Amino acid sequence: MRTNNEFVSRVLNDFKAVNKDADLKRRHVLSIGLNKAAFLMSQKWDELSLTREEGMITHVPCFEFEEQNVKTCDIFEFKRCDNLMRSIKKIPGLVYGKNGPAIIHATTVDGSESYTYINPRSFSSIKKRKYNIKSTRYFYIKDGYMYLPNSETELLDISVITSDKKGSEDCSTCADSNDTSCKSVWDYEFVCPDRLYDVVVRDTLQEVGSIWRTSVEDENPNLNSNEKV
Repeated sequence: MRTNNEFVSRVLNDFKAVNKDADLKRRHVLSIGLNKAAFLMSQKWDELSLTREEGMITHVPCFEFEEQNVKTCDIFEFKRCDNLMRSIKKIPGLVYGKNGPAIIHATTVDGSESYTYINPRSFSSIKKRKYNIKSTRYFYIKDGYMYLPNSETELLDISVITSDKKGSEDCSTCADSNDTSCKSVWDYEFVCPDRLYDVVVRDTLQEVGSIWRTSVEDENPNLNSNEKV
């Protein structure tokens, strides 16, 4: 796997080889690249092929939750829950597909219970059944937050596919897993399958070029098309 620094350096070198006077912000280029990678990974997540890719999964131990007031919850189907927990932090850069978020595993820290993704409508239908397995635990994701209906669990260990590996690792409250402050974002892996890497570089170059040309035109509205590039 390549680092964020290696990805941005390649994009900048390729771009400046054609546009020698271009002045691009490294973090902006990285942001565009991560968005491109997340979009392509969301398609592959629907095909269930990402979990076979090396280095794609980020483990977040001790992901913390706090109790919510079910009466004021903005998810209607959860208002009749006995209790409701919501993660204190959002999961940044989480990959989504048509079938839900790319959360591979979600278990209690002692491994005694596993949580399964469910959308609110399906959760409501299950609760209306005369017979259902009450011990089954569920989670739902909204706006990056993880919800646990009918649960009092305060900590989970989760494994996710996210484009923001550093941000996700920083969500852990475990003392031995939260020492990432000295590690630069540029040293983290650029999360993208090898088979999609060149595509992400190409798409990033195209968007960076489009943004740069637009900025040149805005700053120099009287230049002709040849002088603008």
